[in-house]
Amino acid sequence: MRTVQAFTGEEKAVSSYQGALRNTYNYGRKAGLAKGLGLGSLHFVLFLSWALLIWFTSIVVHKGIANGGESFTTMLNVVIAGL
Repeated sequence: MRTVQAFTGEEKAVSSYQGALRNTYNYGRKAGLAKGLGLGSLHFVLFLSWALLIWFTSIVVHKGIANGGESFTTMLNVVIAGL
């Protein structure tokens, strides 16, 4: 900092640094938005599919096609296989 002060270039150095930070900040905002939307969409589909699986399992148990233990085991197999 003393070198910059010695040549009276503080204002130019500060404005250059602010410009570099502004570009980095804008890029970070865009990247964060893209990552957030992508991860949010992925979680939306994941939880929606789990809800559909649980709903379908409840229908199968209610109609007597399978008992609760078999349905729960099948549900866990589907969820773990999806990981």
